Amino acid sequence: MIPQNFIDEVQARTDIVEVISSYIPLKKTGRNFKAVCPFHSEKTPSFIVSPQKQIFHCFGCGEGGGVLHFLMLYEKITFREAVEFLAARCGMKMPDQPASFREQSKSGLYDAVKQAADFFADNLKNRPQAKAAREYLYRRDVKDETIEQFQLGLSLSSAPLMEYMRKKGVRLEILEQASLIVPRRSGGYSDMFRDRIMFPIYDPRKRVVGFGGRMIRDRENSPKYINSLENPLYSKREQVYGLHLAKEDIVKKNSVFVVEGYLDMIIPFVRGIRNIVASLGTALTNEQIRLIKRYTVNAVLVYDADTAGQTANLRALDLLLEQGLNISVVRLPQGHDPDSLVREKGPEALMALQEKALDFFDYKTLLLAESFKRDTIEGKTRIAQEMLKTIDKIGSEVEKFEYIKRLSSYLSVREEVLLLEMRKLCSKKRRKFSSVQDAPVIPVPITEKRIVQFMLSNKKVMSLVMKNLEPEDLTHPLTRKTVALLFDKFTDNKEWSISAVLSMIEDKEISRFASELSMEEGVSLNKDLLRECLLKLRGRRVKKMKNSLQKQLREAEARNDQEKIKELIIKYRAVSSEVEQNG
Repeated sequence: MIPQNFIDEVQARTDIVEVISSYIPLKKTGRNFKAVCPFHSEKTPSFIVSPQKQIFHCFGCGEGGGVLHFLMLYEKITFREAVEFLAARCGMKMPDQPASFREQSKSGLYDAVKQAADFFADNLKNRPQAKAAREYLYRRDVKDETIEQFQLGLSLSSAPLMEYMRKKGVRLEILEQASLIVPRRSGGYSDMFRDRIMFPIYDPRKRVVGFGGRMIRDRENSPKYINSLENPLYSKREQVYGLHLAKEDIVKKNSVFVVEGYLDMIIPFVRGIRNIVASLGTALTNEQIRLIKRYTVNAVLVYDADTAGQTANLRALDLLLEQGLNISVVRLPQGHDPDSLVREKGPEALMALQEKALDFFDYKTLLLAESFKRDTIEGKTRIAQEMLKTIDKIGSEVEKFEYIKRLSSYLSVREEVLLLEMRKLCSKKRRKFSSVQDAPVIPVPITEKRIVQFMLSNKKVMSLVMKNLEPEDLTHPLTRKTVALLFDKFTDNKEWSISAVLSMIEDKEISRFASELSMEEGVSLNKDLLRECLLKLRGRRVKKMKNSLQKQLREAEARNDQEKIKELIIKYRAVSSEVEQNG
Protein backbone atom coordinates (compact mmCIF):
# COMPACT_ATOMS: atom_id res chain seq x y z
CA MET A 1 0.00 0.00 0.00
CA ILE A 2 1.20 3.51 -0.87
CA PRO A 3 0.79 5.87 2.11
CA GLN A 4 -2.21 8.18 1.62
CA ASN A 5 -0.19 11.25 2.61
CA PHE A 6 2.23 10.54 -0.27
CA ILE A 7 -0.71 10.21 -2.73
CA ASP A 8 -2.14 13.50 -1.43
CA GLU A 9 1.24 15.22 -1.87
CA VAL A 10 1.60 13.94 -5.46
CA GLN A 11 -1.89 15.18 -6.29
CA ALA A 12 -1.28 18.55 -4.61
CA ARG A 13 1.75 19.07 -6.88
CA THR A 14 -0.17 18.06 -10.03
CA ASP A 15 -2.49 20.19 -12.12
CA ILE A 16 -5.16 17.99 -13.71
CA VAL A 17 -5.66 20.44 -16.59
CA GLU A 18 -1.96 20.30 -17.45
CA VAL A 19 -1.91 16.49 -17.38
CA ILE A 20 -5.12 15.94 -19.39
CA SER A 21 -4.25 18.64 -21.96
CA SER A 22 -1.02 16.74 -22.70
CA TYR A 23 -3.25 13.90 -23.98
CA ILE A 24 -6.28 15.61 -25.52
CA PRO A 25 -7.05 19.21 -26.60
CA LEU A 26 -9.05 21.13 -23.95
CA LYS A 27 -11.11 24.25 -24.62
CA LYS A 28 -11.80 26.83 -21.89
CA THR A 29 -15.52 27.31 -21.22
CA GLY A 30 -16.21 29.60 -18.24
CA ARG A 31 -14.49 28.24 -15.12
CA ASN A 32 -14.01 24.77 -16.62
CA PHE A 33 -12.45 23.10 -19.66
CA LYS A 34 -14.30 20.99 -22.21
CA ALA A 35 -13.28 18.28 -24.71
CA VAL A 36 -14.55 15.41 -26.82
CA CYS A 37 -14.45 12.42 -24.46
CA PRO A 38 -11.53 10.02 -25.13
CA PHE A 39 -13.40 7.12 -23.51
CA HIS A 40 -16.45 6.83 -25.77
CA SER A 41 -17.66 7.83 -29.21
CA GLU A 42 -19.07 11.37 -29.42
CA LYS A 43 -18.83 14.47 -31.59
CA THR A 44 -20.40 17.00 -29.22
CA PRO A 45 -18.01 17.58 -26.27
CA SER A 46 -19.39 16.38 -22.93
CA PHE A 47 -16.06 15.78 -21.13
CA ILE A 48 -15.53 18.48 -18.46
CA VAL A 49 -12.38 19.21 -16.43
CA SER A 50 -12.61 21.41 -13.32
CA PRO A 51 -9.34 23.16 -12.35
CA GLN A 52 -10.90 24.32 -9.05
CA LYS A 53 -11.95 20.82 -7.96
CA GLN A 54 -9.12 19.01 -9.81
CA ILE A 55 -11.51 16.41 -11.23
CA PHE A 56 -12.99 15.42 -14.60
CA HIS A 57 -16.36 14.01 -15.58
CA CYS A 58 -17.97 12.96 -18.86
CA PHE A 59 -21.71 13.57 -18.94
CA GLY A 60 -21.95 11.24 -21.95
CA CYS A 61 -20.47 7.96 -20.73
CA GLY A 62 -20.29 8.71 -16.98
CA GLU A 63 -16.52 8.25 -16.54
CA GLY A 64 -15.09 10.54 -13.92
CA GLY A 65 -12.62 11.01 -11.11
CA GLY A 66 -9.33 12.70 -10.28
CA VAL A 67 -6.08 12.83 -12.21
CA LEU A 68 -5.10 9.30 -11.09
CA HIS A 69 -8.37 7.87 -12.42
CA PHE A 70 -7.80 9.63 -15.75
CA LEU A 71 -4.33 8.10 -16.12
CA MET A 72 -5.58 4.63 -15.17
CA LEU A 73 -8.31 4.81 -17.81
CA TYR A 74 -6.26 6.48 -20.54
CA GLU A 75 -2.97 4.63 -20.14
CA LYS A 76 -4.63 1.36 -19.01
CA ILE A 77 -2.37 1.19 -15.96
CA THR A 78 -2.83 0.23 -12.32
CA PHE A 79 -3.39 2.70 -9.48
CA ARG A 80 0.20 2.20 -8.29
CA GLU A 81 1.57 2.78 -11.80
CA ALA A 82 -0.47 6.01 -12.05
CA VAL A 83 0.97 7.27 -8.75
CA GLU A 84 4.49 6.33 -9.92
CA PHE A 85 3.91 8.15 -13.22
CA LEU A 86 2.81 11.37 -11.48
CA ALA A 87 5.53 11.10 -8.83
CA ALA A 88 8.21 10.89 -11.54
CA ARG A 89 6.59 13.85 -13.31
CA CYS A 90 6.82 15.89 -10.09
CA GLY A 91 10.38 14.73 -9.35
CA MET A 92 9.25 12.81 -6.26
CA LYS A 93 10.73 9.49 -5.17
CA MET A 94 8.26 6.71 -4.41
CA PRO A 95 8.33 5.57 -0.76
CA ASP A 96 10.05 2.24 -0.21
CA GLN A 97 7.04 -0.03 -0.31
CA PRO A 98 7.15 -3.67 -1.35
CA ALA A 99 5.34 -4.10 -4.69
CA SER A 100 2.50 -6.61 -4.85
CA PHE A 101 3.15 -10.02 -6.41
CA ARG A 102 1.18 -8.94 -9.52
CA GLU A 103 3.25 -5.76 -9.91
CA GLN A 104 6.51 -7.66 -9.40
CA SER A 105 5.40 -10.19 -12.00
CA LYS A 106 4.46 -7.50 -14.54
CA SER A 107 7.75 -5.70 -13.95
CA GLY A 108 9.54 -9.00 -14.58
CA LEU A 109 7.70 -9.40 -17.88
CA TYR A 110 8.67 -5.89 -19.04
CA ASP A 111 12.31 -6.63 -18.15
CA ALA A 112 12.18 -9.96 -20.01
CA VAL A 113 10.79 -8.59 -23.28
CA LYS A 114 13.23 -5.64 -23.15
CA GLN A 115 16.17 -8.03 -22.72
CA ALA A 116 14.80 -10.19 -25.55
CA ALA A 117 14.55 -7.14 -27.84
CA ASP A 118 18.19 -6.23 -27.06
CA PHE A 119 19.26 -9.83 -27.71
CA PHE A 120 17.48 -9.98 -31.09
CA ALA A 121 18.89 -6.56 -32.07
CA ASP A 122 22.42 -7.72 -31.25
CA ASN A 123 21.89 -10.89 -33.33
CA LEU A 124 20.93 -8.86 -36.40
CA LYS A 125 23.76 -6.41 -35.99
CA ASN A 126 26.67 -8.68 -35.09
CA ARG A 127 26.14 -12.37 -35.92
CA PRO A 128 27.47 -13.78 -39.19
CA GLN A 129 24.26 -15.88 -39.54
CA ALA A 130 22.35 -12.57 -39.92
CA LYS A 131 23.69 -11.88 -43.41
CA ALA A 132 20.59 -13.14 -45.25
CA ALA A 133 18.26 -11.13 -42.96
CA ARG A 134 20.28 -7.93 -43.39
CA GLU A 135 20.35 -8.38 -47.18
CA TYR A 136 16.57 -8.88 -47.21
CA LEU A 137 16.06 -5.66 -45.24
CA TYR A 138 18.49 -3.71 -47.44
CA ARG A 139 16.58 -4.90 -50.53
CA ARG A 140 13.42 -3.52 -48.91
CA ASP A 141 15.20 -0.14 -48.45
CA VAL A 142 15.54 -0.63 -44.68
CA LYS A 143 18.87 0.99 -43.85
CA ASP A 144 21.04 0.54 -40.74
CA GLU A 145 19.71 3.74 -39.10
CA THR A 146 16.13 2.49 -39.63
CA ILE A 147 17.04 -0.89 -38.14
CA GLU A 148 18.35 0.94 -35.08
CA GLN A 149 15.42 3.39 -34.85
CA PHE A 150 12.84 0.57 -34.82
CA GLN A 151 15.19 -1.80 -32.95
CA LEU A 152 14.67 -4.54 -35.53
CA GLY A 153 16.28 -7.84 -34.64
CA LEU A 154 16.73 -11.48 -35.54
CA SER A 155 15.83 -14.74 -33.82
CA LEU A 156 18.07 -17.70 -34.64
CA SER A 157 17.70 -21.44 -34.05
CA SER A 158 21.47 -21.55 -33.67
CA ALA A 159 21.38 -18.93 -30.88
CA PRO A 160 18.36 -19.76 -28.72
CA LEU A 161 16.88 -16.92 -26.71
CA MET A 162 15.87 -19.32 -23.91
CA GLU A 163 19.47 -20.38 -23.33
CA TYR A 164 20.62 -16.74 -23.20
CA MET A 165 17.82 -15.67 -20.80
CA ARG A 166 18.35 -18.64 -18.48
CA LYS A 167 22.01 -17.63 -18.14
CA LYS A 168 20.73 -14.16 -17.19
CA GLY A 169 18.68 -15.74 -14.40
CA VAL A 170 15.23 -15.23 -15.96
CA ARG A 171 12.80 -17.94 -14.84
CA LEU A 172 11.06 -20.20 -17.36
CA GLU A 173 7.58 -19.17 -16.14
CA ILE A 174 8.40 -15.50 -16.88
CA LEU A 175 9.59 -16.41 -20.39
CA GLU A 176 6.43 -18.44 -21.01
CA GLN A 177 4.14 -15.70 -19.65
CA ALA A 178 5.83 -13.19 -21.98
CA SER A 179 5.28 -15.71 -24.85
CA LEU A 180 9.00 -15.80 -25.58
CA ILE A 181 9.01 -19.60 -25.21
CA VAL A 182 6.33 -22.25 -25.81
CA PRO A 183 5.92 -25.79 -24.42
CA ARG A 184 7.00 -28.68 -26.69
CA ARG A 185 4.74 -31.69 -27.17
CA SER A 186 7.62 -33.95 -26.22
CA GLY A 187 8.18 -31.98 -23.00
CA GLY A 188 10.28 -28.97 -22.11
CA TYR A 189 10.23 -25.64 -23.98
CA SER A 190 11.50 -24.09 -27.20
CA ASP A 191 11.81 -20.50 -28.44
CA MET A 192 8.57 -18.97 -29.74
CA PHE A 193 10.49 -17.20 -32.53
CA ARG A 194 13.14 -18.98 -34.60
CA ASP A 195 14.90 -17.76 -37.76
CA ARG A 196 12.71 -14.71 -38.12
CA ILE A 197 13.30 -10.98 -38.54
CA MET A 198 11.95 -9.46 -35.33
CA PHE A 199 9.79 -6.34 -35.08
CA PRO A 200 9.45 -5.22 -31.43
CA ILE A 201 5.97 -3.85 -30.67
CA TYR A 202 5.91 -0.85 -28.30
CA ASP A 203 3.05 0.57 -26.26
CA PRO A 204 2.43 4.36 -26.32
CA ARG A 205 4.72 4.73 -23.28
CA LYS A 206 7.61 3.38 -25.39
CA ARG A 207 7.84 0.02 -23.59
CA VAL A 208 8.34 -3.19 -25.54
CA VAL A 209 5.27 -5.38 -24.98
CA GLY A 210 5.55 -8.03 -27.70
CA PHE A 211 7.01 -9.03 -31.06
CA GLY A 212 6.12 -9.75 -34.64
CA GLY A 213 8.39 -12.18 -36.47
CA ARG A 214 8.78 -12.51 -40.27
CA MET A 215 10.34 -15.55 -41.91
CA ILE A 216 13.65 -14.79 -43.63
CA ARG A 217 12.87 -17.28 -46.40
CA ASP A 218 9.30 -18.33 -47.18
CA ARG A 219 8.60 -21.96 -46.30
CA GLU A 220 5.57 -24.14 -47.04
CA ASN A 221 3.11 -24.79 -44.19
CA SER A 222 4.66 -22.01 -42.13
CA PRO A 223 3.05 -18.57 -41.68
CA LYS A 224 5.02 -15.65 -43.09
CA TYR A 225 4.34 -13.61 -39.94
CA ILE A 226 3.67 -14.64 -36.36
CA ASN A 227 2.98 -12.42 -33.36
CA SER A 228 3.45 -12.83 -29.63
CA LEU A 229 0.64 -14.77 -28.02
CA GLU A 230 -1.83 -12.89 -25.80
CA ASN A 231 -0.25 -12.28 -22.40
CA PRO A 232 -0.47 -9.79 -19.49
CA LEU A 233 1.56 -7.22 -21.48
CA TYR A 234 0.40 -7.82 -25.03
CA SER A 235 -2.95 -8.03 -26.78
CA LYS A 236 -2.93 -7.81 -30.56
CA ARG A 237 -6.36 -6.15 -30.49
CA GLU A 238 -5.09 -3.30 -28.30
CA GLN A 239 -1.73 -2.41 -29.87
CA VAL A 240 -0.98 -0.19 -32.87
CA TYR A 241 2.46 -0.59 -34.44
CA GLY A 242 4.64 2.53 -34.57
CA LEU A 243 2.39 4.73 -32.43
CA HIS A 244 5.19 5.37 -29.91
CA LEU A 245 7.17 7.13 -32.68
CA ALA A 246 4.28 8.65 -34.66
CA LYS A 247 2.02 10.06 -31.93
CA GLU A 248 3.57 13.55 -31.79
CA ASP A 249 3.22 14.05 -35.56
CA ILE A 250 -0.32 12.64 -35.47
CA VAL A 251 -1.26 15.33 -32.92
CA LYS A 252 0.55 18.08 -34.90
CA LYS A 253 -1.10 17.17 -38.21
CA ASN A 254 -4.38 16.11 -36.57
CA SER A 255 -4.63 13.08 -38.85
CA VAL A 256 -3.24 9.55 -39.12
CA PHE A 257 -2.54 7.16 -41.98
CA VAL A 258 -3.56 3.63 -41.01
CA VAL A 259 -1.78 0.84 -42.91
CA GLU A 260 -1.62 -2.92 -42.50
CA GLY A 261 1.93 -4.23 -42.07
CA TYR A 262 5.20 -3.39 -40.35
CA LEU A 263 7.09 -2.26 -43.46
CA ASP A 264 4.00 -0.45 -44.75
CA MET A 265 4.44 1.76 -41.68
CA ILE A 266 8.25 1.86 -41.50
CA ILE A 267 9.10 2.86 -45.10
CA PRO A 268 6.71 5.84 -45.37
CA PHE A 269 7.73 6.93 -41.84
CA VAL A 270 11.46 7.09 -42.59
CA ARG A 271 10.72 8.79 -45.92
CA GLY A 272 8.91 11.67 -44.18
CA ILE A 273 5.28 10.58 -43.64
CA ARG A 274 5.56 10.44 -39.88
CA ASN A 275 1.84 10.46 -38.89
CA ILE A 276 1.42 6.79 -39.77
CA VAL A 277 0.67 3.58 -37.84
CA ALA A 278 -0.04 -0.08 -38.67
CA SER A 279 -2.88 -2.28 -37.43
CA LEU A 280 -0.63 -5.36 -36.99
CA GLY A 281 -2.01 -7.23 -39.99
CA THR A 282 -5.57 -7.39 -38.64
CA ALA A 283 -8.74 -5.50 -39.47
CA LEU A 284 -8.97 -2.55 -37.10
CA THR A 285 -10.52 -3.34 -33.74
CA ASN A 286 -12.53 -1.08 -31.41
CA GLU A 287 -9.61 -1.12 -28.95
CA GLN A 288 -7.15 0.06 -31.63
CA ILE A 289 -9.55 2.78 -32.79
CA ARG A 290 -9.95 4.08 -29.22
CA LEU A 291 -6.15 4.20 -28.95
CA ILE A 292 -5.85 6.18 -32.21
CA LYS A 293 -8.67 8.49 -31.11
CA ARG A 294 -6.56 9.69 -28.20
CA TYR A 295 -4.44 11.59 -30.72
CA THR A 296 -6.78 12.47 -33.63
CA VAL A 297 -10.31 11.98 -34.99
CA ASN A 298 -9.18 12.04 -38.63
CA ALA A 299 -8.13 8.66 -40.08
CA VAL A 300 -6.90 7.89 -43.62
CA LEU A 301 -7.14 4.16 -44.43
CA VAL A 302 -4.41 2.88 -46.77
CA TYR A 303 -4.86 -0.87 -47.18
CA ASP A 304 -3.80 -3.00 -50.14
CA ALA A 305 -5.93 -2.78 -53.30
CA ASP A 306 -6.65 -6.54 -53.27
CA THR A 307 -9.89 -8.14 -52.06
CA ALA A 308 -8.53 -8.72 -48.54
CA GLY A 309 -7.57 -5.03 -48.27
CA GLN A 310 -10.99 -3.88 -49.47
CA THR A 311 -12.71 -6.21 -47.00
CA ALA A 312 -10.53 -4.83 -44.18
CA ASN A 313 -11.48 -1.27 -45.21
CA LEU A 314 -15.20 -2.08 -45.20
CA ARG A 315 -15.00 -3.66 -41.74
CA ALA A 316 -13.10 -0.66 -40.42
CA LEU A 317 -15.58 1.91 -41.79
CA ASP A 318 -18.44 0.97 -39.47
CA LEU A 319 -16.21 0.74 -36.39
CA LEU A 320 -14.53 4.10 -37.11
CA LEU A 321 -17.87 5.85 -37.70
CA GLU A 322 -19.28 4.30 -34.53
CA GLN A 323 -16.33 5.75 -32.57
CA GLY A 324 -16.94 9.22 -34.10
CA LEU A 325 -13.91 9.42 -36.41
CA ASN A 326 -13.79 11.17 -39.77
CA ILE A 327 -12.66 8.70 -42.44
CA SER A 328 -11.13 8.88 -45.89
CA VAL A 329 -9.86 5.94 -47.93
CA VAL A 330 -6.86 5.94 -50.27
CA ARG A 331 -7.18 3.56 -53.23
CA LEU A 332 -3.72 2.24 -54.05
CA PRO A 333 -2.75 1.27 -57.61
CA GLN A 334 -3.24 -2.46 -58.30
CA GLY A 335 -0.20 -4.49 -57.23
CA HIS A 336 1.04 -1.86 -54.76
CA ASP A 337 1.06 -1.59 -51.00
CA PRO A 338 2.16 1.57 -49.10
CA ASP A 339 5.69 0.15 -48.73
CA SER A 340 6.25 -0.57 -52.47
CA LEU A 341 4.52 2.64 -53.59
CA VAL A 342 6.74 4.87 -51.46
CA ARG A 343 9.91 2.90 -52.35
CA GLU A 344 9.26 3.09 -56.08
CA LYS A 345 7.56 6.48 -56.46
CA GLY A 346 8.45 8.36 -53.29
CA PRO A 347 6.30 9.71 -50.43
CA GLU A 348 4.83 12.31 -52.80
CA ALA A 349 2.91 9.53 -54.57
CA LEU A 350 1.11 8.58 -51.35
CA MET A 351 0.44 12.22 -50.45
CA ALA A 352 -0.98 12.81 -53.95
CA LEU A 353 -3.34 9.85 -53.48
CA GLN A 354 -4.44 11.29 -50.15
CA GLU A 355 -5.58 14.42 -52.00
CA LYS A 356 -7.88 12.18 -54.06
CA ALA A 357 -8.99 10.04 -51.09
CA LEU A 358 -12.67 9.04 -50.97
CA ASP A 359 -14.92 9.59 -48.00
CA PHE A 360 -16.62 6.50 -46.56
CA PHE A 361 -19.78 7.08 -48.64
CA ASP A 362 -18.07 7.28 -52.04
CA TYR A 363 -15.72 4.39 -51.20
CA LYS A 364 -18.43 1.99 -50.06
CA THR A 365 -20.86 2.84 -52.89
CA LEU A 366 -18.02 2.33 -55.38
CA LEU A 367 -17.32 -1.17 -54.04
CA LEU A 368 -21.02 -2.05 -53.80
CA ALA A 369 -21.58 -0.94 -57.40
CA GLU A 370 -18.97 -3.52 -58.46
CA SER A 371 -21.11 -6.28 -56.88
CA PHE A 372 -24.69 -5.05 -57.39
CA LYS A 373 -26.27 -3.31 -60.41
CA ARG A 374 -27.88 -0.11 -59.20
CA ASP A 375 -30.15 0.09 -62.26
CA THR A 376 -32.03 -3.02 -61.04
CA ILE A 377 -34.57 -3.24 -58.19
CA GLU A 378 -32.57 -5.99 -56.47
CA GLY A 379 -29.30 -4.06 -56.84
CA LYS A 380 -30.81 -0.82 -55.49
CA THR A 381 -32.30 -2.69 -52.53
CA ARG A 382 -28.99 -4.39 -51.60
CA ILE A 383 -26.95 -1.18 -51.96
CA ALA A 384 -29.53 0.77 -49.91
CA GLN A 385 -29.53 -1.82 -47.12
CA GLU A 386 -25.72 -2.01 -46.94
CA MET A 387 -25.29 1.77 -47.01
CA LEU A 388 -28.05 2.40 -44.44
CA LYS A 389 -26.39 -0.04 -42.01
CA THR A 390 -23.21 2.06 -42.23
CA ILE A 391 -24.98 5.46 -42.13
CA ASP A 392 -26.78 4.29 -38.99
CA LYS A 393 -23.38 4.09 -37.22
CA ILE A 394 -23.01 7.90 -37.39
CA GLY A 395 -23.72 9.65 -34.08
CA SER A 396 -25.13 12.92 -35.45
CA GLU A 397 -28.74 12.82 -36.71
CA VAL A 398 -28.01 15.81 -38.97
CA GLU A 399 -25.10 14.00 -40.63
CA LYS A 400 -27.19 10.85 -40.99
CA PHE A 401 -29.87 12.79 -42.84
CA GLU A 402 -27.32 14.48 -45.12
CA TYR A 403 -25.92 11.07 -46.13
CA ILE A 404 -29.43 9.73 -46.70
CA LYS A 405 -29.97 12.67 -49.09
CA ARG A 406 -26.77 11.67 -50.93
CA LEU A 407 -27.91 8.05 -51.08
CA SER A 408 -31.30 9.18 -52.37
CA SER A 409 -29.61 11.07 -55.22
CA TYR A 410 -27.19 8.20 -55.94
CA LEU A 411 -29.93 5.54 -56.17
CA SER A 412 -32.73 7.78 -57.50
CA VAL A 413 -34.90 6.67 -54.57
CA ARG A 414 -36.97 9.19 -52.55
CA GLU A 415 -35.56 10.22 -49.15
CA GLU A 416 -38.73 9.26 -47.28
CA VAL A 417 -38.49 5.72 -48.68
CA LEU A 418 -34.89 5.40 -47.43
CA LEU A 419 -35.87 6.82 -44.04
CA LEU A 420 -38.65 4.24 -43.83
CA GLU A 421 -36.15 1.49 -44.72
CA MET A 422 -33.73 2.75 -42.06
CA ARG A 423 -36.49 2.73 -39.43
CA LYS A 424 -37.23 -0.90 -40.36
CA LEU A 425 -33.54 -1.80 -40.01
CA CYS A 426 -33.34 -0.01 -36.65
CA SER A 427 -36.48 -1.71 -35.29
CA LYS A 428 -35.05 -5.13 -36.29
CA LYS A 429 -31.87 -4.27 -34.43
CA ARG A 430 -33.86 -3.22 -31.35
CA ARG A 431 -35.88 -6.45 -31.42
CA LYS A 432 -32.68 -8.47 -31.75
CA PHE A 433 -31.20 -6.95 -28.62
CA SER A 434 -34.39 -6.45 -26.57
CA SER A 435 -33.85 -9.75 -24.72
CA VAL A 436 -30.51 -8.53 -23.34
CA GLN A 437 -31.48 -4.95 -22.50
CA ASP A 438 -30.41 -3.65 -19.12
CA ALA A 439 -32.97 -3.33 -16.37
CA PRO A 440 -34.47 0.19 -16.17
CA VAL A 441 -32.25 2.60 -14.24
CA ILE A 442 -33.78 3.67 -10.92
CA PRO A 443 -33.27 7.45 -10.49
CA VAL A 444 -31.45 8.59 -7.35
CA PRO A 445 -33.80 10.60 -5.06
CA ILE A 446 -32.82 14.28 -5.06
CA THR A 447 -32.51 14.44 -1.23
CA GLU A 448 -30.02 11.54 -1.27
CA LYS A 449 -28.00 13.20 -4.07
CA ARG A 450 -27.80 16.43 -2.06
CA ILE A 451 -26.66 14.61 1.09
CA VAL A 452 -23.77 12.98 -0.83
CA GLN A 453 -22.87 16.39 -2.32
CA PHE A 454 -22.80 17.84 1.21
CA MET A 455 -20.60 14.96 2.41
CA LEU A 456 -18.12 15.59 -0.40
CA SER A 457 -18.07 19.36 0.15
CA ASN A 458 -15.96 19.66 3.33
CA LYS A 459 -14.78 17.95 6.51
CA LYS A 460 -17.09 19.77 8.97
CA VAL A 461 -20.24 18.87 7.05
CA MET A 462 -19.04 15.29 6.65
CA SER A 463 -18.55 15.00 10.41
CA LEU A 464 -22.04 16.46 11.06
CA VAL A 465 -23.72 14.04 8.63
CA MET A 466 -21.97 11.09 10.28
CA LYS A 467 -23.47 12.08 13.65
CA ASN A 468 -27.00 12.30 12.26
CA LEU A 469 -27.33 9.57 9.63
CA GLU A 470 -26.71 5.89 8.99
CA PRO A 471 -26.14 4.39 5.50
CA GLU A 472 -29.39 2.43 6.04
CA ASP A 473 -31.29 5.74 6.08
CA LEU A 474 -30.79 5.98 2.32
CA THR A 475 -33.03 3.99 -0.01
CA HIS A 476 -31.09 3.95 -3.29
CA PRO A 477 -28.43 1.18 -3.56
CA LEU A 478 -25.84 3.56 -5.04
CA THR A 479 -26.22 6.33 -2.43
CA ARG A 480 -26.28 3.75 0.38
CA LYS A 481 -23.07 2.16 -0.94
CA THR A 482 -21.43 5.60 -1.44
CA VAL A 483 -22.31 6.85 2.04
CA ALA A 484 -21.07 3.63 3.66
CA LEU A 485 -17.75 3.95 1.83
CA LEU A 486 -17.34 7.64 2.71
CA PHE A 487 -18.04 6.85 6.38
CA ASP A 488 -15.39 4.15 6.22
CA LYS A 489 -12.78 6.44 4.62
CA PHE A 490 -13.36 9.51 6.80
CA THR A 491 -10.94 10.50 9.56
CA ASP A 492 -10.39 13.99 11.01
CA ASN A 493 -6.68 14.06 10.15
CA LYS A 494 -7.20 13.44 6.40
CA GLU A 495 -7.58 16.10 3.72
CA TRP A 496 -11.21 16.09 2.54
CA SER A 497 -11.32 17.76 -0.89
CA ILE A 498 -13.15 16.03 -3.75
CA SER A 499 -9.87 15.13 -5.52
CA ALA A 500 -8.44 13.69 -2.25
CA VAL A 501 -11.63 11.71 -1.65
CA LEU A 502 -11.62 10.31 -5.20
CA SER A 503 -8.03 9.14 -4.77
CA MET A 504 -9.25 6.89 -1.92
CA ILE A 505 -12.09 5.36 -3.96
CA GLU A 506 -11.38 2.31 -6.08
CA ASP A 507 -15.02 1.44 -6.80
CA LYS A 508 -15.66 2.69 -10.36
CA GLU A 509 -19.40 3.21 -9.93
CA ILE A 510 -18.94 5.34 -6.79
CA SER A 511 -16.09 7.31 -8.40
CA ARG A 512 -18.29 8.16 -11.41
CA PHE A 513 -21.23 9.11 -9.18
CA ALA A 514 -19.11 11.33 -6.92
CA SER A 515 -17.45 13.15 -9.84
CA GLU A 516 -20.82 13.72 -11.53
CA LEU A 517 -22.34 15.20 -8.35
CA SER A 518 -19.29 17.40 -7.77
CA MET A 519 -19.54 18.80 -11.31
CA GLU A 520 -23.25 19.68 -11.00
CA GLU A 521 -23.75 23.41 -11.54
CA GLY A 522 -26.26 25.76 -9.93
CA VAL A 523 -26.69 23.95 -6.60
CA SER A 524 -26.48 26.12 -3.48
CA LEU A 525 -25.32 23.90 -0.59
CA ASN A 526 -26.38 26.02 2.39
CA LYS A 527 -27.25 25.30 6.05
CA ASP A 528 -31.02 25.39 5.47
CA LEU A 529 -30.81 22.82 2.67
CA LEU A 530 -28.57 20.56 4.79
CA ARG A 531 -31.04 20.71 7.73
CA GLU A 532 -33.95 20.00 5.39
CA CYS A 533 -32.19 16.96 3.85
CA LEU A 534 -31.18 15.53 7.23
CA LEU A 535 -34.71 15.94 8.62
CA LYS A 536 -36.24 14.27 5.56
CA LEU A 537 -33.92 11.29 5.77
CA ARG A 538 -34.26 10.96 9.55
CA GLY A 539 -38.03 11.35 9.20
CA ARG A 540 -38.00 8.50 6.69
CA ARG A 541 -36.03 6.37 9.17
CA VAL A 542 -38.48 7.17 12.00
CA LYS A 543 -41.48 6.39 9.79
CA LYS A 544 -39.93 3.05 8.90
CA MET A 545 -39.27 2.32 12.61
CA LYS A 546 -42.85 3.30 13.57
CA ASN A 547 -44.32 1.06 10.86
CA SER A 548 -42.17 -1.81 12.10
CA LEU A 549 -43.21 -1.21 15.74
CA GLN A 550 -46.91 -1.04 14.75
CA LYS A 551 -46.62 -4.36 12.94
CA GLN A 552 -44.91 -5.93 15.99
CA LEU A 553 -47.67 -4.49 18.26
CA ARG A 554 -50.41 -6.09 16.16
CA GLU A 555 -48.61 -9.43 16.33
CA ALA A 556 -48.13 -9.11 20.15
CA GLU A 557 -51.83 -8.21 20.59
CA ALA A 558 -52.88 -11.24 18.53
CA ARG A 559 -50.77 -13.40 20.91
CA ASN A 560 -52.07 -11.42 23.94
CA ASP A 561 -48.42 -10.94 25.02
CA GLN A 562 -48.94 -8.10 27.55
CA GLU A 563 -45.25 -7.72 28.46
CA LYS A 564 -44.21 -7.37 24.81
CA ILE A 565 -47.08 -4.90 24.20
CA LYS A 566 -45.89 -2.69 27.08
CA GLU A 567 -42.24 -2.79 25.79
CA LEU A 568 -43.29 -1.88 22.24
CA ILE A 569 -45.53 1.01 23.40
CA ILE A 570 -42.57 2.55 25.32
CA LYS A 571 -40.37 2.25 22.22
CA TYR A 572 -43.10 3.76 20.01
CA ARG A 573 -43.52 6.77 22.35
CA ALA A 574 -39.73 7.29 22.46
CA VAL A 575 -39.55 7.34 18.66
CA SER A 576 -42.53 9.74 18.40
CA SER A 577 -40.95 12.02 21.03
CA GLU A 578 -37.70 12.16 19.00
CA VAL A 579 -39.69 13.30 15.94
CA GLU A 580 -41.39 16.09 17.91
CA GLN A 581 -38.08 17.32 19.38
CA ASN A 582 -36.39 17.47 15.96
CA GLY A 583 -39.43 18.82 14.10
